[in-house]
Amino acid sequence: MRFRMTIGRRIGMGFGLFIFFALVVVLLTNRTLEHSRSINAQINGVYGPSVDALVRLRNLIINARMLIKHWALVESIPDAPEKTALLDLTDHELPTLMDRIDTLQGGWDKEEVALMNRTFTDMNALFAMHDSVKRMLPTFESYKNPIAYFEGKDLAEEGGPLDQQTDKVLADLDALLHMQEAKRQALSGGMIRSFDSLKFFVLYLGSALVVIGLVVAFLIVRGIVRPVQRLRSILLSLGRGVFPRTRIPARNDEIGEMSQALVGLIEGLKRTTDFSHAVAAGDYESEYQPLSEEDTLGQALLKMRTELGERERILETKVQERTEEMVRQKEEVERQSRKVVELYKNVTDSIRYAKRLQESILPPEKRIKELLPESFVLYRPKDIVSGDFYWVERVGEKIVFAAVDCTGHGVPGAFMSLVGHNGLNQAIKERGITRPSEVLGDLNRIAYEMLHKDRDQFVRDGMDMALCTLDPRTMEMEYAGANCPLYLIREGEVFQYVPDKRPIGGFELNGHSFTDHRIQLKKGDAVYIFSDGYADQFGGIKGKKFLYRRFRELLVRIHQNPMDRQKGLLIEALNEWRGVQEQVDDILVIGMRA
Repeated sequence: MRFRMTIGRRIGMGFGLFIFFALVVVLLTNRTLEHSRSINAQINGVYGPSVDALVRLRNLIINARMLIKHWALVESIPDAPEKTALLDLTDHELPTLMDRIDTLQGGWDKEEVALMNRTFTDMNALFAMHDSVKRMLPTFESYKNPIAYFEGKDLAEEGGPLDQQTDKVLADLDALLHMQEAKRQALSGGMIRSFDSLKFFVLYLGSALVVIGLVVAFLIVRGIVRPVQRLRSILLSLGRGVFPRTRIPARNDEIGEMSQALVGLIEGLKRTTDFSHAVAAGDYESEYQPLSEEDTLGQALLKMRTELGERERILETKVQERTEEMVRQKEEVERQSRKVVELYKNVTDSIRYAKRLQESILPPEKRIKELLPESFVLYRPKDIVSGDFYWVERVGEKIVFAAVDCTGHGVPGAFMSLVGHNGLNQAIKERGITRPSEVLGDLNRIAYEMLHKDRDQFVRDGMDMALCTLDPRTMEMEYAGANCPLYLIREGEVFQYVPDKRPIGGFELNGHSFTDHRIQLKKGDAVYIFSDGYADQFGGIKGKKFLYRRFRELLVRIHQNPMDRQKGLLIEALNEWRGVQEQVDDILVIGMRA
């Protein structure tokens, strides 16, 4: 039997040699690292922490000397920061650090332990002197005792007992630190030598590994990777639906077996492609031979051919039925659309006729100019018909005019405006009432009876109103309001007359009445009554309401202009503020100059 060099044998031989040398490197490296780890444990576990702890102890001793001298030489209260810091140092930090050093002594030499014990003895003597100073000068008043003060001063003075004992302790610590640092340096030198030997092993053996790796990689690339890449390129082309044009060479290994299998797959895919084209063209009688009885794709294609033929016949029938149904639905939609258009036209025509009826109850501009020569009316309904209306009439020697804002806008507001207009006619024309508060009270009764008569549930419909009675002979004007204020501008200053905070027709008076305001007008005074539509209009950069503050400022800016010009300026300001925003409510402003 001829020997067959399979892919597995090639890879095994190459990597076997590589693993052998790698194992040698690992063993030598591990031995060196174990030795270095033991040295590092001594440095980091004993001498490194010991040196850090001794340096920390030396710093605490120096800090304690500074704090006890401050205690002895500077008069201070018991809870001064320096005293509290010294107490914290001696009571907490120092005991904790000494416990840490006592634990670390387990790894020291006998000579180092003896020197540390002598240092502890000197430290006990040093802190006994500290305690003497603390006992002699415990409070602020104790500094007044000359004996205690001078004894503490003698101990803490420069070069005194405290300094001498502290220097002795520091000298012992410096000697101990020198010994510890010398041992740590010696151990560090041993670790460096250990790593130098590790570097030697890694450098030469690692170079051998690189050479072996390159040889193995070259063999794998030439014998395995390149053929696999060719197969990969063919498979990627097949994934895009492109058949290969080059011949696949034969090999005596696993890649050769895969190549032969791929050749068979390509031939089968070509037959499948030809069959799919035939079925797509509507040839449901075309022949197709699966690769084998286990060829799932081939069996599925044959089943697809049969099902597609049947579904095509079913779809043709359904398309014909759906077409007939869509034609019937289209005719029905067109019929309903014609009905909607006709209904919309009828409703719109009815509302436009209602607009003419509503405008017929409003006083014409000529009549307003006769009664109030210097005046204007800005009237802009939101919809075709409006919930706002104005009323101007002469009653005897007096002129009565009103601005009314009914609940809602559009058709509901228009119906309410008819109620308000009829109520004003009854109260003023028929009963001859001219006092504004009495007119509002009588109008409230009329509206309440009409809106709430024989009703079990309360209806919130009603109207807001500003009503004025002007005597042209004396220029005396009376005003009463239901939620609608009056602005009087005199010599650039705005006077606001506050209305009663209740609507017309929304409640029974029950003994309450509206408030009259008597105003003696002067030549040049400008009077304005209005609904809330102008101030509630949204617009501006941020899309907010215009608000009454901006409305008052606008009236002040324009009040000296002729009345017709004021109306135009109000319209310009409103359009500029509104921009592309929709008008939100009916707008009514009446202006009059005395």
